[in-house]
Amino acid sequence: MKAFLPAVFLFLFATIAARTEDVVGPPTWMKNVTRLPPGDHANLRPVSLEYTLDWNHRVNAGTVQISIAKSAENQGRFVGDAQGRSTGFARLLYPYDFRARSIVDQNSLRPLTFQLVEKERSEENSYDIIFESKRQIFTTTSKQKNEIVSNTGRFRFDFGQDALSSAFYLRSQPLQNGDEITMVVTPFNRPYVATFEVLGREVHRLKGKSYHAIKLDAEIGKVNPDLTIKTYEKVKKTTLWFTDDEYRIPLELQSQLTFGYVSARLDDLQWLE
Repeated sequence: MKAFLPAVFLFLFATIAARTEDVVGPPTWMKNVTRLPPGDHANLRPVSLEYTLDWNHRVNAGTVQISIAKSAENQGRFVGDAQGRSTGFARLLYPYDFRARSIVDQNSLRPLTFQLVEKERSEENSYDIIFESKRQIFTTTSKQKNEIVSNTGRFRFDFGQDALSSAFYLRSQPLQNGDEITMVVTPFNRPYVATFEVLGREVHRLKGKSYHAIKLDAEIGKVNPDLTIKTYEKVKKTTLWFTDDEYRIPLELQSQLTFGYVSARLDDLQWLE
């Protein structure tokens, strides 16, 4: 299981990703990548967030915990830590655990390093990504039984994000109705193109509570080695909700599939200072 999230994308995306391929080219998408500086919501208050993954809002399938804090060394950096696991009946079918860490420059909201370790039954994969000014270097290490295999790849692009920094950058923007933001996000060892469109404001109900929320539509595609884009036909629609306040907390991510929908919904929020 792999995942891509603004915040909770990290766990959810692979749950919904199909293998049907629709190749679109040439790579004109590169010209559409948003290169605006961080907006007025760039400041992040240290916080701990917990999300539940579920199927059709009925069957719980997993949990994700995310914490965001400033670097203890006071070097102008944010540190984002995430961990998650499949739960309940889903764990019987698909035992999965992950942990991740993102180091993000506080001024630019650009990632410096990203580390992800995921375990599925007896197989363990780790991804280490270094974000340089003109490229990303990602090292993948796989452990299967007694065998360890490692390889390194590179992707030349000057404005990449990781799974957590993309959420930092997205929430910082004005997010006016109709705005579109496109990012290149690398959550594993291949980049993805994610485009977000602000659909509007609404009152969003979540587990018995009502929130003033910003609603966004998301389209996600994997960047192939030839720079064409692989899309996923079984994912009909992906929608995000952020709180419409100074904190811009991700409330819910929901993906409509051909056979229902999966969601990551906020369960708990604790301010750390």
